[in-house]
Amino acid sequence: MPIFRSEAQARILAWLLLAPEREQPIASLVPIAGVAQPNILREVNRLVEAGLLRERRAGHTRLVAANTSSPYYQPLVQILGRAYGPAQAVPEELTDVRGIDRAVIVGSWAQRFQGEPGPPPNDVDVVVVGAPDRRALRRANARLEERLGVPVQITVVTPKEWDEKGSGFLADVQQRPHLTVLDIAAASSPDLPRNNTGDSK
Repeated sequence: MPIFRSEAQARILAWLLLAPEREQPIASLVPIAGVAQPNILREVNRLVEAGLLRERRAGHTRLVAANTSSPYYQPLVQILGRAYGPAQAVPEELTDVRGIDRAVIVGSWAQRFQGEPGPPPNDVDVVVVGAPDRRALRRANARLEERLGVPVQITVVTPKEWDEKGSGFLADVQQRPHLTVLDIAAASSPDLPRNNTGDSK
């Protein structure tokens, strides 16, 4: 979104403003924004000075969170929710659906998120890997569409199909930019989306 000062700034705002209960150390924003910690610090300082984030100290740790009292909070939430919301909404809605091993955002939304130029996406495409409870998945799909305000297309594949790229569709999506937002096996950082271009890293 060119209305923001930088992509890193937009990702920081999305991560914090779209989950206003989230309060995090500045260092933990590095994998979210995808830039070095000194750059994160500069962006956070600007956002705090502008009143978009609030901060407090816990010992030597500086914690930041959304400033929900800012007059710009709600308008920014609407913008960020449309542009960056799926990276947070998809894992939040799918985490409790039994049988999901992995959820990956693919297609035009993932391509725009990774910086590939093109028109704004009109929907969100998600590949679910595993054997999910179909009824629970349909309910989660409906909640996502209501929450994001755009159609959400979910394709279910088996782990074998995903790993072996068992179709031309799967081979194509794994070669293009995609975003792994839920990976049950990756217990080390289950709540942090991973940016992927080509094969998963």
